Amino acid sequence: AQLSLSSEEVDMNEKSGRVGGETVDLQAEAASGGRQGEFTTVDLGETTAGIHGVALGEPQVVPSNSVPMTKRLSDFKSWSVTHVKCARQIISERFGKGSRTVDVELDESVQALRETQRKYQTILLQSRKLVMQLRSSIEVQRGLGEMFAEYAVRSPELLDEFKSNSAVQRQVAKNGDLLLALLEAFCRDVQTLVSKTMDDTLLNVKAYESARVEYDAFRADLENLRAALVQNPNNASKKAKLEESEKELDSHKQKYDQMRSDLAVKLRFLEENRVKVMQKQLVLLHNATCAYYTGNTQDLNRCIQVFHIKLPPQEPATPNTPAENLQTAFKLLPMSATTSPDTTPNRGDEAKPIY
Repeated sequence: AQLSLSSEEVDMNEKSGRVGGETVDLQAEAASGGRQGEFTTVDLGETTAGIHGVALGEPQVVPSNSVPMTKRLSDFKSWSVTHVKCARQIISERFGKGSRTVDVELDESVQALRETQRKYQTILLQSRKLVMQLRSSIEVQRGLGEMFAEYAVRSPELLDEFKSNSAVQRQVAKNGDLLLALLEAFCRDVQTLVSKTMDDTLLNVKAYESARVEYDAFRADLENLRAALVQNPNNASKKAKLEESEKELDSHKQKYDQMRSDLAVKLRFLEENRVKVMQKQLVLLHNATCAYYTGNTQDLNRCIQVFHIKLPPQEPATPNTPAENLQTAFKLLPMSATTSPDTTPNRGDEAKPIY
């Protein structure tokens, strides 16, 4: 019985080894990509054990390599050669040993764009400072108006004076809210122009510079190959490299010309858009500032309507706040000759008026 059992175990081991061998062959075939498709299905139902949690009888899909290793190595080699050439070109340009392709008109336009962006960033910074200071001033004026209104009730002898000052301060604060909304709209539009429109064009400038460096790098490499071939015209490997380098140079030249053309068009459109946007915003800032400092509430509201600016929700006007023009609140109070509280008239001298 023991001998028969051992013989049966031997037969089972042989069958298991044969099945295992078929499984290994299938896995090797799956790793190599299979014969009929991109994916190879390996049936593990006949094996004697599962593989790391895969249930017996369930098919396992093994993806093949979508890109051959030789192509990956070729792409990596091409990428490395291109970057080495570009780095060598940049270094030679900085040390003044290499030549570079120059488009004078386009380079001047790019330099003007960068200078304009720096100027507009300065304008934006100062405008934001003005917004912060104006907001602080409005809060102070609004609080002062409320304080004058409260003191008018508590001081009947100065009722008219306190009420007049309260009306002025409240109306100035109200006009300040309108000017603040206009200034914030000015800052938003200038910020969009500087941070989005101009930055987007500068990204195209970077792409153009990269294409220019690649073109100059391959051009310099072709010149070196031609110089070496003049010294040794019978070198077959140099001739093959020269033909390949000429093809690569043509490809990079086409890319450089396309990037230069696209950048020139984008710079022209940006200049037209910049003039339109800044003309509108400068007119807005001028009219709003003049209307605020002349106390013209109607012109401020007209600016709000013309430029389609949304105002933040405001508190309802109190009875003491006039709804008409600020000039209505600017009523000069009668100035009578009064006596200073610290001095008394002496020897018949007239009292000095306080202005």
